[in-house]
Amino acid sequence: MIGHDVFLPAPLLVLSFGIMIMLAATAWRRSAGRSLLGGMVTLLLALAVTGLHTGDMPGSKGDTLFIQDRWTTYTAALSVFSSMCILLMSWRDTAHEGAGTGDEYVLLFMLGTLGALAMVFSANYMPFFVGLEILGVSLMGLVAFRRRPATAGHEAAMKYLILSGVSSAILLFGIGLAYGVTGSLRFVPPIATADVPAALPVAATVMILVGMFFKLSAVPFHMWLPDVMEGAPVPVAAFLAVVSKIAIFSSLVRYFGMGEQPPFLNDILYAVIILTVLGGNLLALRQTTLPRLMACSSIAHVGYLLIAFVCPGLLQPGAITVYLAAYSASTLGVFAAMTAFAPPDGPEGTAVAQWTGLFSSRPFLASVMALMLLSLAGIPPSIGFLAKFQIAATGVAHQRDLLVCVLIIGSIIGLYYYLNIIRVMLATPSFPSASRNRDSRPELTALVIVLTIIVVIGGLFPVRTIHPLLPMRPAPPEMRDETAHWRADLR
Repeated sequence: MIGHDVFLPAPLLVLSFGIMIMLAATAWRRSAGRSLLGGMVTLLLALAVTGLHTGDMPGSKGDTLFIQDRWTTYTAALSVFSSMCILLMSWRDTAHEGAGTGDEYVLLFMLGTLGALAMVFSANYMPFFVGLEILGVSLMGLVAFRRRPATAGHEAAMKYLILSGVSSAILLFGIGLAYGVTGSLRFVPPIATADVPAALPVAATVMILVGMFFKLSAVPFHMWLPDVMEGAPVPVAAFLAVVSKIAIFSSLVRYFGMGEQPPFLNDILYAVIILTVLGGNLLALRQTTLPRLMACSSIAHVGYLLIAFVCPGLLQPGAITVYLAAYSASTLGVFAAMTAFAPPDGPEGTAVAQWTGLFSSRPFLASVMALMLLSLAGIPPSIGFLAKFQIAATGVAHQRDLLVCVLIIGSIIGLYYYLNIIRVMLATPSFPSASRNRDSRPELTALVIVLTIIVVIGGLFPVRTIHPLLPMRPAPPEMRDETAHWRADLR
């Protein structure tokens, strides 16, 4: 029998109790507005209790299911904040559901956030996989919520269902092999075990990596993301691009730790990074709709993050944490602008051509969109420039010259399609668009202002942005001690 310390992070408790209360309230009387308010209050409370703990929690180390340290506190807070922003994007359209399906939308959204947080706090295969499946099943329902046209959402949900099921099966197979190799369900990679044939731990590690790479949409496991994001409502696409990526990448870093990886694993990561950065950016050049373009952009940014992942050292924690914040804020800003421009579940407003002349008709919205795109492109003085500079500096410091060159080439390609959208917004419109006359939405205005402040302040004051994040290392001493012999055993 395997014993575990009893420890459950407070944010998971808050979300769990909040969801149960919302379920009971929905069973008593349906009200989409009340569900939205309950969801926002629950997320605020979860964010508050996450911020109360900035160090390691007593009892959160050792043989536990969950762990809470500075890394998990940071990624959990970023996930909850991103979920709050996305729920604000859904506010008006979900509230107008009345007696429709607004309650189910909010409950699925909250369950998805709960699954993401379970993955972030996991130090064990069991809660990690359960959280992954909660997130995946919730996203299947959320993707299908698109109503105009309904077939687009249903098709996207079926694609996600089938491909996500296959990747989860591969991941679970790898976890099973890992348990057979290590005899433990803890997050100890099987390649750390030297008393078994080399083929078994390598196979287990590769299968786990493949499962995680699919969820991250890294090349060559990426083709599902553009189709799913195009078919999903805009806020759900934002959830796919931001919250799910934070959860998976947090688990990836927790699993392998911020340290030097075994040689064979580095070879795999190098190939995936090059394919992901170049493939994502090249695919984006051919896209004519914003959801598909942002999906390809998300693929490329996963590659940039993986560059920092393979560069162990003092610069690595700051590079990863700052890049996660920069990517999240900039991507959320783009999707908030898309939501303000057109209904989140309608086809209008998603084509790049429909943004023609936006600077003349809605200058504030166009300015926000341009700033977020420039941040994603890495143009100063935005936080996106700071983040890419940190990634490049980390690569140079560790003599990853090839990866730094790939980052530069990918950024140049990305600059073309980001600037192309700005060029379209600056052009003279050739036809009127009804979506430009949409009523103002105060909640979206407040959201884009907050995100704009984050993007600008983060770029103008880099020292204050980076310094608090530098000590964040995810692996506790016990796990680092267990895996310290990787390089000696595998060389």
